[in-house]
Amino acid sequence: MRGVLSTWFVALGCLAWSCGSTQDTISSGTSDAVLVGLERTPCHGRCPVYSLRVLSDGRATLDVGRFCDEAFGRSLSQGRHTAQVDVGVWGLVADEARAMGFDTLAARYDDPRVMDLPSTTLTIHDWSVMNRYGGPNLNEIYTRIERLVGRMDWQATAEDAR
Repeated sequence: MRGVLSTWFVALGCLAWSCGSTQDTISSGTSDAVLVGLERTPCHGRCPVYSLRVLSDGRATLDVGRFCDEAFGRSLSQGRHTAQVDVGVWGLVADEARAMGFDTLAARYDDPRVMDLPSTTLTIHDWSVMNRYGGPNLNEIYTRIERLVGRMDWQATAEDAR
């Protein structure tokens, strides 16, 4: 009986270890993991509206809405744009966010009783923080990301090309 129990516990331990390591391999090796993302939602005024996703394989998408010229320092037509980016540069942005404790922040800062405030959702390595009201001041990193976006060579997708 003792040998059967020992074998059973060893088998369960191996199974648990292999499942955990498989999950780690899948999540760290995924080429479409979000390295950096930034989304801004509308307000009743002239808030920029867009959604950016920079993937760990260097592909990037930018869905441009309204009032983005000032944020990016240039004009981009509304609609979807794509680009191939330098992952090293965007990795530095992710490293800067982690150094400031981004991964220790709560996932949501909000008060639904407060009206007419846009939300900003920042994603670093698949950890997202939605910041609409009462959250930390992340404006420095938002500005850095927007400046990088403004310097990228974006191509409008075929259905959005004008």
